[in-house]
Amino acid sequence: MRTILLAAVLASAAATASGCSKDDKADKAHVHSDVPTVSIADVDKGLTANEMTLFDCNGDKTRKKFGVIPGAVLVEDEETFTADILPADKARKLVFYCSGPS
Repeated sequence: MRTILLAAVLASAAATASGCSKDDKADKAHVHSDVPTVSIADVDKGLTANEMTLFDCNGDKTRKKFGVIPGAVLVEDEETFTADILPADKARKLVFYCSGPS
């Protein structure tokens, strides 16, 4: 079930990002080229092994439309969130996801 939900969220993110022009995509790829990505299969494995924490960085409108992956920590405001929402275990992998720029 988590795999299906994660796939739906990531598919919606891809669909949102596909609305960008070629120049926008090139700029975004350049700006975010140092940000690692993770596959749906790897996220599923990490969640199953309890080695990973998901953070939903979507806004309320997107969450109402597409839902939330169960167990994800909701980041209500990316400008003001504090480190206390992060897990105490520093070895845990953190995965932040959103639907992309609006």
